[in-house]
Amino acid sequence: MPLKSNVRHHEMRLRSRLGMLFAVSALAACNVAPSSAGQISERIGQIANDPSNKEVDLTKLTSFGWDRLFMFKAGTTHEEICKFLNANRNTCGRVVRYEAVPSDHIAILFVLGYQLTHIELHALANGEFDVIPDPSGLPKSSCIFKVRHVASTGAAPVAHLEPK
Repeated sequence: MPLKSNVRHHEMRLRSRLGMLFAVSALAACNVAPSSAGQISERIGQIANDPSNKEVDLTKLTSFGWDRLFMFKAGTTHEEICKFLNANRNTCGRVVRYEAVPSDHIAILFVLGYQLTHIELHALANGEFDVIPDPSGLPKSSCIFKVRHVASTGAAPVAHLEPK
């Protein structure tokens, strides 16, 4: 099977299984407010924006099980995320509570096997991920990021999070 077909097959199988388990896992995945950064994003920001810190290890910032991380860029619609999760609008609406990912955020989804365990918005002010994730997500073992502080036109430098 060609690589592209193999990735597509894996992605479709993952979507199907995520959809099957979505209703059960929806209770565990939540945001405090529909368009604000989540708790993990806040923790990332506390570490990444401290000039003395050189890395952010997502495995140390989570208290739930997960083995893959998925990211959705700013502007990704509610429908696109629901389609990825293979969830109908009513079910998905309980978890994805925004029409589109705000321009100053990304959506981060944590998955264990084929079960969604957590979803939240990550504010880019808390660190910008310099990674293009594979369609099958980033494995947990790859979620340790080097922090690089870059001067910005704003008041504070921007923390860029690069794969280690």
